[in-house]
Amino acid sequence: MRHLSLSSIFIILLAASSFVSGYSEPPPLPQIDAYKVIQVQGTDAPKAVGMAIDDLSMAAVIDDVMEPIPFQIDEYNEGGAIYFEEWDVPIDGTKDIFDEADKVLFLFKDAGPRKQKQHFVDGTIVAEIMLTGKDGVSRYAYLIRGSKLRSEEQYVRYSSELALVETDFYSLTYDKENHLKWLDFTARDFVGEPPLDSMKIRLDAGLMTSLTPTSLNNDEFVAIPTGEVTGPIRSTTQLKVTLWLMNLPILKISLQLHHYPKTMLYDVRVLVPAARRKLLVDPVLTLSTEGNKLLGATMRSALGPVEGGIVDGFIDENEQKMIESGVNQTKNWIWISTKRNLDLAAYFNYLGDTNEPIALQIMDSFDHEDPPERFPGQLPNLGYQVLNFPDSGFFGFVVSLFISKGFEGDPNVFTEDLRTPPEMVVNSPL
Repeated sequence: MRHLSLSSIFIILLAASSFVSGYSEPPPLPQIDAYKVIQVQGTDAPKAVGMAIDDLSMAAVIDDVMEPIPFQIDEYNEGGAIYFEEWDVPIDGTKDIFDEADKVLFLFKDAGPRKQKQHFVDGTIVAEIMLTGKDGVSRYAYLIRGSKLRSEEQYVRYSSELALVETDFYSLTYDKENHLKWLDFTARDFVGEPPLDSMKIRLDAGLMTSLTPTSLNNDEFVAIPTGEVTGPIRSTTQLKVTLWLMNLPILKISLQLHHYPKTMLYDVRVLVPAARRKLLVDPVLTLSTEGNKLLGATMRSALGPVEGGIVDGFIDENEQKMIESGVNQTKNWIWISTKRNLDLAAYFNYLGDTNEPIALQIMDSFDHEDPPERFPGQLPNLGYQVLNFPDSGFFGFVVSLFISKGFEGDPNVFTEDLRTPPEMVVNSPL
């Protein structure tokens, strides 16, 4: 008869205990899903509405123990953006109270197995959040009231004094006098020089007439921080952007700049005065990201050729086809793979009833100058063009940039996966 070692007996007993208790760890999530930000709105968890925000926290079962996980609760304004006292849009609800418009944020990867009877809870469970990914596995996290326990993990670190944001995957330093200018961008796993030069914004228009072409860039779009909301999941900076023309402010824009562990998001909102709009003839607004010597990188777009383009300092046939194919409001993803442990995927979305045509911006050149820039050339310059402004009223859009060591598979599939949250069901034990 074969005798079992003590270690074998321990493993068997541990497995039996897990089976009896119903506890088992879910398998690790793929990277494309792990850092997805889960957002639970007040309307999803009605039992929590009306509770003090400081009294709420998040927990999940980790190693068979209920543990606090990183989270934050952001309050929203009546325009559907993050609320700032310094901005002139009223809060949707009551300050410091969890309202229907407010959101709890945490990461998909921090959800765990379902709580069992033996898992002690510090506080009272307000909501059980069940998340089911494309692997069919359900993972759980819990909104808790009255717990004093908080996770110390910070997925996003932001210093307004240094104008610096850091995550485990990238860091970005802004010009303190204008947050639309980048001073430095680094990606943790990238091999080579800093991979990105800057984010570019450019307005080309005629002034009163198409015979007086004017081009304005980051030097004329001045973004000054007026407030910040920082948390372990997301950092949001409220910026007041003024567009200057001949030393006169012609547009005032609200920009909320969001940083997540693997994502950057520009939320742009402006009320276009009819009188100022008449000054601009055939306006074209370009927002793009300029790479730094990303030679050999491949580029794909939602409507472009499957072969994609190659960054080589020249606009080749496939890049020209990408430009001609363009983008539209429903199919507008852009993907670039540096093949040096850095991939970027971008998306464009209008807010409200904005419905202006958009186009694809591609430049691939060794020597073309597009100030302001830190490195010569456009290798490449890739992004979006808004081909018109409304005659007056609200005008808003969001540009999102996702960062990865490398996306895998068909871009038509993973670009959809990136933006698809897991299925969420919220139960309220109370």
